[in-house]
Amino acid sequence: MTRPVKVAILGATGYGAGELLRLFTQHPAVEVVSVTSTSQVGAKIGDVHPHLRGFYDEAERRAGVLHVSTEIDRHVLLSGDHAVVFSALPHGASSATIDRLLGDREFAARIRIVDLSGDLRLSDGAIHVKYYPESPLLSQRRESFVYGLPELFRERIRSSRYIANPGCLATAAILAGAPLMTPDFGGMVAVDAKTGSSGSGRTLKETTHHPTRHADFRAYKPLDHQHEPEILQAWGDPHGRRVALSFVAQSMPTARGIFATAHLTLPSDVDAGDVRGRYDRFYADHPFVRVVDGSPALQDVVGSNFCDVGVACRDRQVIAMAAIDNLVKGMAGAAIQNMNLMCGLPETTGLWAPSFRPV
Repeated sequence: MTRPVKVAILGATGYGAGELLRLFTQHPAVEVVSVTSTSQVGAKIGDVHPHLRGFYDEAERRAGVLHVSTEIDRHVLLSGDHAVVFSALPHGASSATIDRLLGDREFAARIRIVDLSGDLRLSDGAIHVKYYPESPLLSQRRESFVYGLPELFRERIRSSRYIANPGCLATAAILAGAPLMTPDFGGMVAVDAKTGSSGSGRTLKETTHHPTRHADFRAYKPLDHQHEPEILQAWGDPHGRRVALSFVAQSMPTARGIFATAHLTLPSDVDAGDVRGRYDRFYADHPFVRVVDGSPALQDVVGSNFCDVGVACRDRQVIAMAAIDNLVKGMAGAAIQNMNLMCGLPETTGLWAPSFRPV
């Protein structure tokens, strides 16, 4: 079968790259032709990500291109109808590498890029500098990247060549509250977002080390998280002039999953049926958001690209809840969803699969 989309992945050894590679084993239009890293150079995919043993062996025997290398194999990447570079590099390193790639104008004109880091998500340079001081500003590059949340910006993504993939916590929070974020909405929104340990990456840290995290629960970066301005930007109020957002991230002792709860107070009493109807209409044409009765559950979404959303109402109060897999809808799955849109493929290609339930 001809696979018209050729893919290169930067940062081959992390969880983001591993999840991209896992999902691409089931994507009928994609051939992964190049993976790069500054570590484990020369290693096979199955050695770096043991759960992928055997899945990339044929490509490795045929061309040898899926051993980890230090540079993209540009010739092979440009051999298909579409060439897409996914950057799964850390904040700071990602945009610097992308800037170098785009400096080659001939190469830049023939590729599409999806950046999984936070380097290019924020449109306002001053806000970016505050929350990502380790990342270069790159003002001109920033202007050419579209924020890649398909449920809000699908048509802009279709016509774009460069995508800044959303953050995982931000994705859950944004989708929980988006149907209520009309231009006339103003007031306090409090969001608490609980996340699994894989969101902190593959490198060992004290707060993600299993003996520390197991049977524990804690908040981190309260009122100072880098996803807070990202949420406001997606809701159309990047400087928080209408929406007073209080955002707290919390670590839960699971490997995968995010559960975000948004607490909103509306100007007047609301009917639960009307609010549910607003959510149903808002997400009617978005295949990966399911509006559910009662509370969403992590087991219904982990391993999948779905976001399950539920709402509860009392008088002026609305509680909006969203559950996602941080590595799929919160990262690699969303990146592939964006790639599908940019390359003219059905949005669900390679992603239409249920959760791992039970986890």
